[in-house]
Amino acid sequence: MFIDLRVHSLNSKGVDSPARLLEEARTLGIRLGLCDGIAYDNALSGVEIKADSKRALIKALRTSWRNFDYVVVHGGEAAINRAATRDSRVDILAHPYLGRRDSGVDAVIARQAAQNHVAIEVDLSSIIAARGVARVRHLQKVHRILLLSRKYDFNIVVTSGAKSRYGLRSTKEAEAVLLSIGFTREEARRALEEVPEEILEKKKLAKREIAQGVRLVED
Repeated sequence: MFIDLRVHSLNSKGVDSPARLLEEARTLGIRLGLCDGIAYDNALSGVEIKADSKRALIKALRTSWRNFDYVVVHGGEAAINRAATRDSRVDILAHPYLGRRDSGVDAVIARQAAQNHVAIEVDLSSIIAARGVARVRHLQKVHRILLLSRKYDFNIVVTSGAKSRYGLRSTKEAEAVLLSIGFTREEARRALEEVPEEILEKKKLAKREIAQGVRLVED
């Protein structure tokens, strides 16, 4: 099952209500996280941090890290890409290639992402929307991230990047796109399901930690 962790409702960047997005997700047979910066009671809740400096990012992480099921950092700027992958409180670095001529991921960022368990996002909406030369260039960036993940063993997480119910994708649709651009079936499965599950489990355990190395344990 596709677990889509970067979907925006009208409460942030989107146009559809949370209820409508969740209903469409049930129809498609997927799970989704609403990345609105709101702690929902009936849905996976994420926050996407957009920071213009390392200091601003660290400040935002201090206040939001424990309040959400996962934390996404809005990538693209080289300094933010590096700072995000250096901090284990970050779960996902979104679109590190945004506004760039390269993939936004180099050997340093790849090593940091692997070491700190920060997943690098591949956004389906940007792949599907691109046309002509722009599409070729975008696919080159995604392919570069895929090759680096194979070399440095960091996780890739795939999202729809949806801002409406029409942007959501079924598991089969998402998998077909990934297979068409060079992912193996196993890589696609990990990026669509296993990595999101690991992110959510990591945060669940982290929230239970009351002091460094000390966690609450149920009888």
